[in-house]
Amino acid sequence: MSKKVIIIGASSGLGRRLAELYAEEDCMIGVMSRRGNLLKELELQYPGKIFIQQADIANENIGLQIKQLIKSLNGVDIIIIAASVIKFNNILAEKPETETTDINVRGFTKIISAAWEHFLETGHGHIVGITSIAAARGNKAAPAYHASKAFQSIYLESLRVKSKYERNNISITELIPGYIDTAMGKGDRLFWVASPDKAARESKKAIDKKKARAFITKRWWLVYHLQRLLPIFIYDSVVNGSWKLKSKN
Repeated sequence: MSKKVIIIGASSGLGRRLAELYAEEDCMIGVMSRRGNLLKELELQYPGKIFIQQADIANENIGLQIKQLIKSLNGVDIIIIAASVIKFNNILAEKPETETTDINVRGFTKIISAAWEHFLETGHGHIVGITSIAAARGNKAAPAYHASKAFQSIYLESLRVKSKYERNNISITELIPGYIDTAMGKGDRLFWVASPDKAARESKKAIDKKKARAFITKRWWLVYHLQRLLPIFIYDSVVNGSWKLKSKN
């Protein structure tokens, strides 16, 4: 049975490839992003299967816009939040930090709230949040990004527990990608870089199985848990040392 899926942040990268995979299964897809021209490309690529809505996740009315897109699809089964931003900010300027939290925290939360409300009304649904391996620990080059991804991760876990004990039939999946070959994959000394296609296929498999958490790709489980276990003095010197990940212009 084909599903109705909404993907926020579907204009490029992992979100776009997920939209393509679902469209190839004859699902009805609602896609949302700031870049309407790229959404239009998807609509033309899969006529009759893609419904587009241009929107900025940082907009105060993003929750209402999600509800409008749900109405356009006449309901939804899965809502995937792929929209995110990373800003390297070595001087800790205020604007990059607040822009990051506006999207990764405030916008993310507004979308979750709209999805949760809808699924409570319909009696079932599946919320998928794409976080990051960055949720494991802090980082001096992109403080707000790492902190916002940790927020997303804990928030999704809280919702999973809440849903379990309320028995409200809302499934929660956290996808935790490492490095993916996308525009967001900035930096040097990258390793285990997955193609968007491979990352999307592993992600979709985890969503289909309604997994609580899935590392994309699976080997990133090791890196995540190793970082969590490292004592502060080792983490600071080895992971956050001067050699680690410099942003590229």
